[in-house]
Formats: sequence, structure tokens, C-alpha cells
Amino acid sequence: MNRKIVLAITFVSLIVIVLFAAFAGKKRALAENEETTSAIIEVPSNLTEEAATTEISEEGNPIRDGHYNPLTGLFSEEDLTNKRPIVVMFDNFYAARPQAGLAKADIVYEILAEGLITRYMGVFYGTQPDYIGPVRSSRPYFVIKALEFDPYYVHVGGSMKALSDIKKYEMADIDGLSSGAYWREKHKKAPHNVYTSSEILLKDAKRMGYRETSTFSFMDFHASLMVPVGEDATEITFVYKEPTQTDKIGYNTSYKYNDEEKLYYRYTNGKPHLDEDTKEHLTCTNILVQYAKTVVIDNEGRLDIDLITTGKGKYYTAGKVLEVTWKKTTANDPTFFYDESGQEIKLNPGVTWIQVVKTGNVESIK
Repeated sequence: MNRKIVLAITFVSLIVIVLFAAFAGKKRALAENEETTSAIIEVPSNLTEEAATTEISEEGNPIRDGHYNPLTGLFSEEDLTNKRPIVVMFDNFYAARPQAGLAKADIVYEILAEGLITRYMGVFYGTQPDYIGPVRSSRPYFVIKALEFDPYYVHVGGSMKALSDIKKYEMADIDGLSSGAYWREKHKKAPHNVYTSSEILLKDAKRMGYRETSTFSFMDFHASLMVPVGEDATEITFVYKEPTQTDKIGYNTSYKYNDEEKLYYRYTNGKPHLDEDTKEHLTCTNILVQYAKTVVIDNEGRLDIDLITTGKGKYYTAGKVLEVTWKKTTANDPTFFYDESGQEIKLNPGVTWIQVVKTGNVESIK
């Protein structure tokens, strides 16, 4: 299947349901008018156009009814055709925790910032939350990841290189240092208390004249849960920073697999990672790991993380782990993941967390 997803202006709606058994396995293409700027979304080949609702079957597989979300492989009642992703930089300093809004993200990245402290970058498309934060500053390697989604880019300041790249790539920038779309909460201390909401962000984006549609590519999804052939992986731990006598707060991320729900539950320093707003324990279906060359480039401890290259990685899903490789050719290109035979991998339908890890820092697996 062509991985390309082009979302543009005049498409009225895209709605899909499962083919009946008589048509199982037959491929259908979505009709498109090549003379207009219609949205073209490649969906699983056994789907047709018809509206319904999003549900999960008793077997844990998504019911393929409604509007297709190309970032999760799931379906919803809401028409996503004329939406543009919102990508948010989240603070992960211990004083900023817990974060609000991550439970509604389709994709979340965890990547190092200075001092071996990580930050999150959430990608919101299927659902855009009412309460988001704490929002923090950008770094150039986060910009490189954000560009893959042609989004509204939400952050509060950034390194000089990050701000330069945001301007260079003409991103739809909603910076808290110049936008009025943010406020400070009193229950956390500055600078770890900047919050916003999707409604306010979208109003500010409209005020600034940003286009409301976008063009982006992501990965393909299986139509239902597929258990890969691989080693068992029901508990995974990533150590970004060990606690020390002078800094007792570590930055360890772990996941525990729930076989009944077919989900990985997320933990931070051994404690459940909860959403500040919804109080939900964060879960995901897919965990992608990118091992990336990481070097300190200045006295402030800023990093250069090379993401426009090739590298090794892992893919965790359904309690299994696969060795993969990844490749990104230019700043605007998507990141491709390949199995050991060189074929692009497909994800299981659901939320994906992407852990970018320094080359040589291997996670523990049980």
C-alpha cells in the first residue's frame, strides 16, 4: 500500500466501514478527483465508504467503522479531513509532572534535552484536548520530528538553532513567547506551569492566518491486531538518567504489557504515568525505539541528536519485540522503519510512543 497520505482543502468527508464477508480480501480504492485538491487517504484495502462509530470488539480489535485516523489506524465519528495536527512540546522536569493532555495524543515522542532530562512531544490529530501542559521550549531535533506532520507547532521559546529552524522551515509556529494562547497555573512553579488548550490554540492559528489543512505521511497499520514472531517483551525499561546523591530524581521510563487489553501501561520512575487532567494511566499499543547518535555541543549541555540518517531500533507490540532499522532522508521526510528483511513494518492500530535513545543505551527487557 502506498504510505503517502495527502490531506488538502476541498475534500468533503472520508468515511469507511468493514466489507461484508463476501467481499473480504478484495481491494477498493477511494474515489478521487485529480483535478481538484481533494484529500487522498489510503486505507486498508478491505474497507469501503460509510459512516458509523468507533468501538473495540470483544477480541480487542478495532471495529473499522467511521473516519480513518492515519496516525493511529483507528476510526472515529469525527471527520478529520479538514483538521491540521497540533504538535506540543511538554515539560518533563520532575516539578512539571504530571502532564495534562498526553492521554489524548495519537503519537508521543520522548527525547533527551539538557542534563539527561527528557521532554515529550505529543501529536494530536484524532482528539485535540481542552487542557494541555506544562508547555516547554523547543530543540532542533524536536523540530525535525515535528516537521513530519506539517502541524501547528506549540512551544514556549527554544534554543537559538530551534527557533532558527522553525523560521527556516516556515512552520505554523505558536510560540508562547509571542502568542497570547497561554496562561500560567498557580499549582506549579514557573517555568513549569505554562498551559493552553486546543480551542485557544486554533483561534490563535486562525488569527495568524495559518492554513487549516496539512500534508503529511506516517506509517501503515494492520487492519487488526497482529502478533509478530519475536521474543517476549512484557516489561521494558529505558534509563535516560540514573538518580545520584546530588540529583535524586532519575529519568527512567518503563512499560508493562497487559495481555487481556493488548496494551502497554506506562510508568515513570516506577510509578504509573497518569494524565493530570483525565487521571488516566497512559497506555499505548506500539513502542518504537530509535537509537540515535547523541553528542553534547556546548557548555549549556545542549545536544545534537542526529535524526536525518539511518540507524537501528526496536519495535514492541502485542508483548513481542522486533529488531528494526530506521531511515530519514531530509528534514521534511517521514521516518521509515524496516524489519530485518528490509520491508517497511506495519503498526498495530492504536497509540504509538517513540523512544529516541542515545546509541549504546540499551533498554532492559523481560
